[in-house]
Amino acid sequence: MPVADCERLVAGWLAQPANALSSLAFVVVGMLVPIIVRKRSGAHRLVSGALGGTMVLVGIGSVAFHGPGGPVSNWIHDASITLLLVLIIFWELGLWAGWSVRRIVNGWMVVSAALLIIELARSALGDTLNAPLALVAVVGIVGPLVGFPRIQQPERNKQVLAALGLVATGAVIMVLSRTGGPLCAPDAVIQGHALWHVLVAIGLGLYAVSVPVRLPVTPSLSPRSGP
Repeated sequence: MPVADCERLVAGWLAQPANALSSLAFVVVGMLVPIIVRKRSGAHRLVSGALGGTMVLVGIGSVAFHGPGGPVSNWIHDASITLLLVLIIFWELGLWAGWSVRRIVNGWMVVSAALLIIELARSALGDTLNAPLALVAVVGIVGPLVGFPRIQQPERNKQVLAALGLVATGAVIMVLSRTGGPLCAPDAVIQGHALWHVLVAIGLGLYAVSVPVRLPVTPSLSPRSGP
């Protein structure tokens, strides 16, 4: 059970009601992403749709983690986060390297499958693996903003900066509101960890719709391609 997330555990299917229900923010935002980008280029829709889909999985995993709990819920929680982080890393890497969408998707699937198998075999490794993945993902996103290694994308910088600001704010609230932290109030209706869920979901949504359109699309993966 997520005993470090401050909210008092209660009997029933939702052990941490605020933290569990706030996880639905990932589901809602993830479902909105493909709707927002539906009129954009094929490459953009593919990238954003994949990010939105993984956000939905993260939301489901987080509801399971803060709700019924247990080993299966813990694995779903960690595995869905791994999928999202690896996807972000491969999109950023692919943008920098000029990879096609097919190559990015293939790389994401292979690496994710390997990591999910490892997490399934050793469930305690989920957080251990996701921490460095999160760091690499942030570096991959921030890199173009500060002009390295070789690409700059001024047309998406404002949205990405806003997304990073929301995630950073949520991270600070999450840390301060952990069990024993200065903002921890176990019986409060509004939980710091729940605010973290909402802020991160909105931030990831902004990032998803800001994905650049310059990624080349392999014909077989294009939504407009024929049989």
